[in-house]
Amino acid sequence: MAQLMDLEPLFADGYHNAFTDLLYWQGHYYLTFRTAQSHSIETPGDIRVYRSADLSTWTQCAHFDTGGDDRDPKLIDGGTRLGVLFGTFYPRWKGRSRPNAETDLISCIAVSRDGLSWSTPHQVFGPNYWLWRILPTPEGFYGAAYHFPSSRPHQGAIDLLFSEDLFNWRLKTRMRAGDDLSEPALYRPKPDILCCIIRAKEPRNHSWIGRSPAPYDRWSWTDLGAMIHAPVVLKKNDRWLVAGRSQEEDLPDGAFQRFVAKPTAHTTLWAVEDTGLAHLITVPSAGDCSYCGLADGPNGEILMSYYSQHQRLPLPADPPTPADIFLARLSL
Repeated sequence: MAQLMDLEPLFADGYHNAFTDLLYWQGHYYLTFRTAQSHSIETPGDIRVYRSADLSTWTQCAHFDTGGDDRDPKLIDGGTRLGVLFGTFYPRWKGRSRPNAETDLISCIAVSRDGLSWSTPHQVFGPNYWLWRILPTPEGFYGAAYHFPSSRPHQGAIDLLFSEDLFNWRLKTRMRAGDDLSEPALYRPKPDILCCIIRAKEPRNHSWIGRSPAPYDRWSWTDLGAMIHAPVVLKKNDRWLVAGRSQEEDLPDGAFQRFVAKPTAHTTLWAVEDTGLAHLITVPSAGDCSYCGLADGPNGEILMSYYSQHQRLPLPADPPTPADIFLARLSL
C-alpha cells in the first residue's frame, strides 16, 4: 500500500489543464501539461512547461503553440538535453490523410540544454504515428508509436522505433496490431528485456503488458486485469510502479472516494507484479482525470502529477470546461 502524504493543486485557473508529465533534471523538477478550453481537439490547446527547485515555487520556462491542437506532452531526460515530446492535430492534409478524418496527427519534439531556451518543435517520424513516450538507454532512445492507418482507423498497431539523437527515428519492429491499441509506455527491467504497458479496448478496457528479449522483436502479451489509461512507469527500490486512469470496477472496495453519483474514472497507482497488478493507492480524482507523471521526490517520496475535475463537479454548462493540475506526494 501507499500513503498520501500531501496533495496540492498547482494550476486551477478555470481552464482545462490536463495531460501532465513530471521529471527531475539537473537540479530542477519539470512539470508539463496542456491548457485549453476543453478536452477536445476542436478547441486547440498549447503546451506549458514549468520548473521548480523546491516543489513550492513554479516558474514557466517554455510555451509551445504550433497553431494546431498540441496535447499530451512527455518529458525526456536526454542527458545533456531536456526534451518535450507532444502530439499535434493539424487540419487534414491532402494525399496521405486518413479517410473521413478532419485532422492528421504529427509527433513533435523540442529540446533544451538549460531548461530555459528551447528549440522550435521538430516533426518526428511520419504523419499519424503518435510517438507516445520515449525511453532513454545507454545505446540510444526507444519509443513506441501507435499508428492510425488509412483504413479501419480503430484497428491500429504499435511499432517500436529507435533513435540515436531524438530527431531521426527508424522502425525496428511491429509490436502488436488490432484491439484499438494506444498510449504505450516502455521500460526495461533488465538490460536484455524490454517491457511495454498499453491501453486496449479488449477485453473490458483492460491494459496489457508486453515483454520481449533483445533485440526486442519477439513480443508476448498478458492481460493486466485492470484499465490503466496513459500509463507512466517508475522504478522504486526493487518494484516497478505504474500510474494512470482506472475504472471503478477494477478497484478494491473502499479504495476510492465518490464525488458524483454515477461511476467515474479515478487516478490510481499500481505495482506491477509477475501475474498482474497490486493496487497501491487511488488519489482524490473523478471525471476527466489522470494522465500522470511520476518522479522520485525528497526523503524517499514518490511525486505524482495528474489532473482531475473532482473539485469542479458539477461542471459548468458553458466553456471553458475546467480541470486542475495536482501534485501528490506519496510514500510506500
